[in-house]
Amino acid sequence: MLSAVTLTPVHRTAGALLLLTALATVISVVARLSADADQPTEIASLYAIGAAKAAYATGGAARLVGGIALIAAAIPLRRVMEPYHPRAIGLAAALLAASGIASAVSGGGAIALAALAPGAPSSIILAFENGDAGGAESILFAIRWATGALGFTLAGLALVALASAQWRVGGILRPSAVVVAVLGAAMLFIWVDAATVVHRITGVGFLIWLIAAGLWLIWPGGSVRRPEPHAPAVRK
Repeated sequence: MLSAVTLTPVHRTAGALLLLTALATVISVVARLSADADQPTEIASLYAIGAAKAAYATGGAARLVGGIALIAAAIPLRRVMEPYHPRAIGLAAALLAASGIASAVSGGGAIALAALAPGAPSSIILAFENGDAGGAESILFAIRWATGALGFTLAGLALVALASAQWRVGGILRPSAVVVAVLGAAMLFIWVDAATVVHRITGVGFLIWLIAAGLWLIWPGGSVRRPEPHAPAVRK
């Protein structure tokens, strides 16, 4: 049997931080898309960033805030879920915190790129630009991309670990644990360039998970179920 336990401030703190991460993620994506910085070459991307410094910097700042929020959410989330599967939730919390660190670094890299990017040249000059940006800008491009992909990978691994603890909660969370595990595994395809469609689907899926988990943890009057302690073994 599983007994119900009323949600506490710790539950709601974890939920609020997950929702903040989701909000920051949405702002980051929208701002980056509006900057149109994903160009074929680093030079072209750099000039695109220079033409939309405010938007790109806003996206980077939002990513930084989202990373910090995810780091902060890992601690109360571990306290909430630890009774169900201590090892799995400990690993999941550590991976989420590491994901937050990587995402924050990626956001900081984007802010730095916005600060260094020059103004946009004429369309004729831009059409003949090729190759890498070179210097500090090229390094920042590599850091921003690698840490962003690493953060997404670590978040996927965290979901796989969290799914086993979620299974033990039971109720509606049991069937959804399978979905979470599949989503987490699919997020690992971020390193495969050809899997662009998968990237978009898993990105939306992770955002939905952040919102669903956050709302579940802060819902007024809600409750979660926890395993009853095992009875001590009787010696014969």
